[in-house]
Amino acid sequence: MCFSAKVSGVSEPSRERVGEVVAAWRRERPDVDVSSMAVLTPLRRLAARVSENRATVLAEHGVDESQLDVLGTLRRVGSPFRLTAGELTRRCRVTAGATTQRVQALERLGFVERVREEPDRRTVHVQLTADGLVAIDRIIGHVMAGDERMLSALAPRERTTLERALGDWLGRLEP
Repeated sequence: MCFSAKVSGVSEPSRERVGEVVAAWRRERPDVDVSSMAVLTPLRRLAARVSENRATVLAEHGVDESQLDVLGTLRRVGSPFRLTAGELTRRCRVTAGATTQRVQALERLGFVERVREEPDRRTVHVQLTADGLVAIDRIIGHVMAGDERMLSALAPRERTTLERALGDWLGRLEP
């Protein structure tokens, strides 16, 4: 299923194709409510487009979305740009094992380091290095520019409406 996109407005082939799929399912399975497809199919396709765009931008910097998550989380806490491994795990909403893998990859890149808290050295913090701070500041600028390009097809009012609707919906689904 190919979908085309226009810079201004919704492309008719995309809208028609989703409508055709919904109509076909309604014809073939009138006993099943398939109306959710009209919302979720474009949403899934948009999510794929956003992910592809992000992956392209991040690849130019040698990182991936999971590494951006760690770098961004550490950057947003402010100086000294560090969290315990446990707090990083909670904020990134991943498992401890995933955090370990992400941190190890970022250590190899020289973007983070593990720092043991004195005097007992039992608490381990993950901290941005100077290179990591420079990298995340550069990367986030490019990521946001890429995101803005994707949103440029929306009028300000459409963007505000979409932001509100998606935020409300997400708020109802997440604890």
